Amino acid sequence: MPTVSVLILSHNNASSIAEAIAPAVNQTHRPSQVLVIDDSTDDSPRIVGDFEKSTDGLVKLMRVEPCNVSRARNIALDHATGEYISFLDADDIWLPTKLAKQVAMLEANADAVGCYALYFDFVKEIDDRQRHVPRKGADDPDLYHVLFEQNLSSSTTLFRRDAMGDLRFDEESTNAEDTIFAAELRLKGRWRLVNEPLVAKRIHPNQASTSYKHRVHNVEARLRWMRNNREVIGHEKADAMIAEQSRGAVGGLEGLYWTRDIATLRWARPMVEAMCPQQYADSFISKVTLYPRWVYRVRDLFSRKRGA
Repeated sequence: MPTVSVLILSHNNASSIAEAIAPAVNQTHRPSQVLVIDDSTDDSPRIVGDFEKSTDGLVKLMRVEPCNVSRARNIALDHATGEYISFLDADDIWLPTKLAKQVAMLEANADAVGCYALYFDFVKEIDDRQRHVPRKGADDPDLYHVLFEQNLSSSTTLFRRDAMGDLRFDEESTNAEDTIFAAELRLKGRWRLVNEPLVAKRIHPNQASTSYKHRVHNVEARLRWMRNNREVIGHEKADAMIAEQSRGAVGGLEGLYWTRDIATLRWARPMVEAMCPQQYADSFISKVTLYPRWVYRVRDLFSRKRGA
């Protein structure tokens, strides 16, 4: 039976880590290794330690010094032993057949570097959003799809250890790191899709990935990767993707202006200008003067009255 390493990063996830580990251990295709990289200051190590004892060492706790997510991922990869590898976020939950169906997909497709499954969101209980799938996937996605749709999040994927080789995460970057890793693997071969929801992704009220600042840094990281890999991607294709991504970033600024989110626009504008100067210069947003929000409220009020 093909061996699978499940890699979990834990940072103060005491409230959810048990819900992540238990379904991973009890997969219908039982993993050969469940490695938890932990730099927590809460009760997470004790909880993981209990699993370590009850699973006869299948679950293993590795305590590390505080580090960023990319460094933690690399530590995990360096200690993975399975033929196949899958990351699992410490607040997500796998359905019982997640690994079995993905292993079967890769066993049947020797040319694939990895595969991914669909996911659904939940808040507290796994069915509290009726298992609605927010995003459709694509089988054999091209590089554009991997970078722009960002469907290949860490908990949804399974990839071959030998396809990964010496590829590791960029420890200088902690934004879009799973998308960029998936893109690097896409340069080596195909991704396949198991076209059903097999992962439940937990949503938190203050989740970093939902913030505008996170989205700006996410775009910045993807643009940097595209620019650094123009030779591999191909200049024409890379330049087209860079231009589209840049227009999207500037369009986001324009959206902030029209919704009068001036506070966010003030700090985001110089960041986007630095990322995509040409597209920024071509936009009206580079020329407008930003006033306190109350000025726009008054101006909009008078505009509505004149239009009435």
